[in-house]
Amino acid sequence: MMSSNELSQEVIDLINRQATIVVVATVDEDGSPRTAPFGWVYARDSKTLRFSTSRGHDTYRNIVRDGRVMVCLMEEGNTAISIKGNARVYKEQLESVSRRIAMIEMDITYVKSDVTRVASVISGIKCKINKEYVEMTEGVYTEMMI
Repeated sequence: MMSSNELSQEVIDLINRQATIVVVATVDEDGSPRTAPFGWVYARDSKTLRFSTSRGHDTYRNIVRDGRVMVCLMEEGNTAISIKGNARVYKEQLESVSRRIAMIEMDITYVKSDVTRVASVISGIKCKINKEYVEMTEGVYTEMMI
């Protein structure tokens, strides 16, 4: 895969296994880039990504003000992909959680491989959900899949 305007089925499957961490880049008010890791991410289809975030998070505020985003996905199997698009608040408050969690929906405009011949990606970002957040995480994914 060199570049495209949509996700391949292989990338959709990788994102939707619910163990993938991506880095989301947004634009701060002063024009500076802002990055943050996200685990609550779901590929709704080849042209749409969803992720959830706290309404108090810088990423949320940046998307409300300026919807330009870039998502970086690096995973084992030499996967390195940049996903560019426009994001908006799709749901202000998730019904499954009591915390202030919003769902963001991103319309994908460009997808490109960032794999290099110099080195291979052998692992993505890994994390483990803390026990007290497992139920909340399940609720978030359930809502993102609707």
